[in-house]
Amino acid sequence: MSKKLQQNGLFESSRMMLPEHREAYVQHQQKLAPRSRPILDPQAFEEMSRLLAESLMLQEPVTIVLFDEWEDIHLTGTVVKFDQAGRSIRIQDLAGLHDVRMRHIIDVHAN
Repeated sequence: MSKKLQQNGLFESSRMMLPEHREAYVQHQQKLAPRSRPILDPQAFEEMSRLLAESLMLQEPVTIVLFDEWEDIHLTGTVVKFDQAGRSIRIQDLAGLHDVRMRHIIDVHAN
């Protein structure tokens, strides 16, 4: 019997990998590794604070993007409380109230 047909010889003897397979493998490996927190510049932080304050004053909904090691979390609702001293906000959406620390927010969009 040929060596290629024993154990895992058939697969191991095949050294060619298609570009689509390599790309899928790289994307899979990136998903397995936890991401690092992005560094926000002061101008982006000021813009986010302005949008959150407008949502509080005008009761307009905003979408908040929260950092997570595996994938971003999106919350859409209106800001009910903005605690500058505690560096947190309280946002109300259809599911209820959520307390969010400012350090977890990486982006804010007006709806």
